[in-house]
Amino acid sequence: MTSSSKNSPKLRLDFYESGVGETIVITFPSGGLGIVDAHPSNHHHRPGILDLVKGKDIHFVCLSHPHKDHGKDLVPILEQHKGIKSFWHTIYNIPAFIYCIEETVNFPSEMRDYATKLNQDWGEFFVDIIGAVADQDIPTHELRSNLVADEIDGVEIHCLGPDEELQNSFSKTYTDKLKNLKIKLPDPNLLSAILALKFGDTVVLLGADALRENWESALKNYHKRNLPKAKILKVPHHGARNAIDFGRNAKTYLDACSNEPKVKAVIFAGDSKHPDDDVYSRIRSKAETICLSNGRKPNLGNGNPLGLQLPGATFVYPAPVCNPVVSFEIDMNGNVSVENGNFCNVACIPPKGG
Repeated sequence: MTSSSKNSPKLRLDFYESGVGETIVITFPSGGLGIVDAHPSNHHHRPGILDLVKGKDIHFVCLSHPHKDHGKDLVPILEQHKGIKSFWHTIYNIPAFIYCIEETVNFPSEMRDYATKLNQDWGEFFVDIIGAVADQDIPTHELRSNLVADEIDGVEIHCLGPDEELQNSFSKTYTDKLKNLKIKLPDPNLLSAILALKFGDTVVLLGADALRENWESALKNYHKRNLPKAKILKVPHHGARNAIDFGRNAKTYLDACSNEPKVKAVIFAGDSKHPDDDVYSRIRSKAETICLSNGRKPNLGNGNPLGLQLPGATFVYPAPVCNPVVSFEIDMNGNVSVENGNFCNVACIPPKGG
């Protein structure tokens, strides 16, 4: 690395092991932060969330989609950290609707029962988030694919998904359920914010829990914006099979990634079911892979200490920790350095058969 590279502005990304969840901290060249999802881990490798952000300007707090494993630790930030410039999200009117009913309807009714059920579906943490945003009067920014890129310290942040049409379909479905409680609700993972951070000619692709249905549109948006191939990928949905299409000519998130040099793929896989064997094999064939946790490693602990015998039940063991934190620094010249973390040939067992 040249002397000018050492002194050039840098974008830093820290991916913290977070149990079944995810925590991503973006440090912009001026030192301000962007927080994309946050969840604690019982391994306590990660500093407390308030310690991570203490004394820092926060440009945005982003909940990529309304699932607790991505948002539980955002609540204390939103409640206690002062001066947060914006709360980023992919859908606001439904949780706001829930929050309004929970706060204003103080008597039993079908509407309150429905709101209670919605609260359970979305998770109480999300209602807590909406309450904190409202109480602290934090400006909100709804992410969708047809918005122009945001820019912070020379870093372009492109939202590639979800599409506005999909968001509207969620709103309509939840409203229609007031008339017909038998209506099936869609998977909130489909609301995942797919973000591409462009710094110089380097792109970081953060796939949240986006499913295979999201990626066809996201890839089209990627190409429309003439973004270069990503050098860093946060693997979607913990390496689950439903986030990637195995069809012969199918396009996947790996098609947005660099082949030369190989993309650096980061996996959060907090239980023994993740990542999927075939997905893990494909990622390792296309990328330099680095895991925070990985269910492919044997867990030597006792996941059933009481010896319970439940007919038909299976225990999902927590995944062993591979790396407590994975960190990258990127400069304007396109240099990507790994500041923390070991790649899978060191930290994880190889896939079956190879």
